[in-house]
Amino acid sequence: MFAIEGHVSSYGHPRWRETHGPAERTAPAVSRLLASGASMAGLAKLDQIAWSIIGNVGEGVAPLNPTYPDRFTCGSSSGPASAVACGLADIGIGTDTGGSVRAPAAACGLFGLRPTHGTISADGVLPLAPPFDTVGILTRELAQLGQVLDVLSDGNGGAGPTQRVIVAADGLDSVSPDTAEAVRTFAACVADAAGCDLAEEWLGEFFSDEAADLFARNQARQVWNALGPWLADNVGALAPDVAARVRRARELRAGSPSEGEADERAWHEYTEGLADRLPAGTVAVVPVLAGLPPLRTASADELAEFRALTLRFTAPASLTGRPELVVPCQDVAGGRQIGVGLLGARGSDGELVRLASACRRPADP
Repeated sequence: MFAIEGHVSSYGHPRWRETHGPAERTAPAVSRLLASGASMAGLAKLDQIAWSIIGNVGEGVAPLNPTYPDRFTCGSSSGPASAVACGLADIGIGTDTGGSVRAPAAACGLFGLRPTHGTISADGVLPLAPPFDTVGILTRELAQLGQVLDVLSDGNGGAGPTQRVIVAADGLDSVSPDTAEAVRTFAACVADAAGCDLAEEWLGEFFSDEAADLFARNQARQVWNALGPWLADNVGALAPDVAARVRRARELRAGSPSEGEADERAWHEYTEGLADRLPAGTVAVVPVLAGLPPLRTASADELAEFRALTLRFTAPASLTGRPELVVPCQDVAGGRQIGVGLLGARGSDGELVRLASACRRPADP
């Protein structure tokens, strides 16, 4: 997805390469990392047009998840997550529109950051739904993620200290017991690191199927705005589930303007409502995945169910442009790596990294 001078991006599908030429310049996110001393280990796979959260519809064999070899990496940034988790690279960059960095981070036992929307330049990065697209970071070490954030965001300063840490108690009803326990345990650690009490809030209206559907409808219209002509010509070449989303995007974009306007109003009302519940200085500790990533043998219905449930947890940051940091926590009883999310106010990216650094994680000795 990231332009490299002289290279033809794949966008996860050979048809994109066949219909596009090489980039004339390298994306600033890549150039900045190279100028700061990084070297490029390689270009990694992604799901077709970055519109999947499973990690199973890119070119060739789906990337390996070394944490759970019988399960997918999640997506769409499946390749970068696999490369970092397998030790082939120290840093992975990808995009997160609806969870495409956060879900792979949680699935592969990595640190992952969806930054505040617009914090890291998306210039030279193929668009999916620009109002939601962000350039995200994947690493095995938190300190390295912080370094990359500094390089790509000019330090990302401006947010004040955390004054309140909450856990969305009602959001834990639909996750596995291990995941719920990991969220509660890590939330207590974060509150201790912030020097404040841990509070429970009822945020079910924001972490819901309705919120996920609101995001999906607004995203779909934006996808068609960005890629409509190419999608119209090539929808038949896409994987069935991606093609289904493309067809829905076309229908929504061609539908009543009043319906689109109503969804945009609901999107902004949602953003304002969450700002009232999670104002500046407040961090919510939330699930990222309901449980383990899906099996590589999962049926289409099981994958659809996984996608729908995951969007409940990823949609809030996507709809509101907020940063979310995924931290891998170890379930002591089962020995599993469980990704837990820190959802902050806009501009609090660096504060989330600082909080996680100050917190003694359950995986630490």
